[in-house]
Amino acid sequence: MQFLKDVWNAIYSFAVNNFRTILMFVLFIFVGLIVIKIVMSIFRKIINRSHLKGTAGNFLISLIKTALVILYVIILLSMLGVDTTSLVAIFSVLTLAISLAVQGVISNLASGIMLIVTKPFEEGDFVDIGGTSGTVEHIMITCTKLKTPDNKVITIPNSTVTASNITNYSTKETRRLDLTFSVAYGSDVEKVKALILGVIAKHEEVLTDPEPFVRLTEHGASSLDFVTRVWVKQADYWDVNFALKEEVLAEFEANGISIPFPQMDVHVIQ
Repeated sequence: MQFLKDVWNAIYSFAVNNFRTILMFVLFIFVGLIVIKIVMSIFRKIINRSHLKGTAGNFLISLIKTALVILYVIILLSMLGVDTTSLVAIFSVLTLAISLAVQGVISNLASGIMLIVTKPFEEGDFVDIGGTSGTVEHIMITCTKLKTPDNKVITIPNSTVTASNITNYSTKETRRLDLTFSVAYGSDVEKVKALILGVIAKHEEVLTDPEPFVRLTEHGASSLDFVTRVWVKQADYWDVNFALKEEVLAEFEANGISIPFPQMDVHVIQ
């Protein structure tokens, strides 16, 4: 019984003499737990928005939470006067070893977060990433998946995505279609322009504002080249592209406009 009284008196005396320190310590524990909860909530939202769910997402969340808790415990022990130098050293070595082992993954994770924040494209957009074109199927925390027009799925690491030039063809509602039609030398320039514009006028998909543009652009080695520019909606781009090529060729043939081919003049000197 006396032992219990001595213990109680010691605890009471310690509490009275160190009341402010104990209060600050308890307050720090409370605030620290709230901060960890807020940080983990932010990471969960980022991971959920990146579609990294299931085992991979849970593993990443657990890894982040473990690191935060270890760091938090080291800070608490330091406040109690415990020498945490060795613990910090061990934690630093472990962190360095893990970071070196998964530096590629970390790079892709950071790039994935950048893609989520900056949003250069969204799922369903048709894009070109460093020369690879396709429709964005999934934007994940470590990689982006594209489906090509011939139904192949290409997986690109997010670090490669952020380091490449990205062309998003779906951002704007309309898109300019650029074509070049070549005819033989000797063709009537104004007639050729009129024929091309006549074919364009048959297509309701071609927008009138900006108006279609057809001009002679180059005197080639074997041909006169006419640049043709029209504006269409994104959904009509490929249909109009193929239709104009076929119909302009048919119009040239029907009106006696020759299609050029490479040729060479040979002069024999006797």
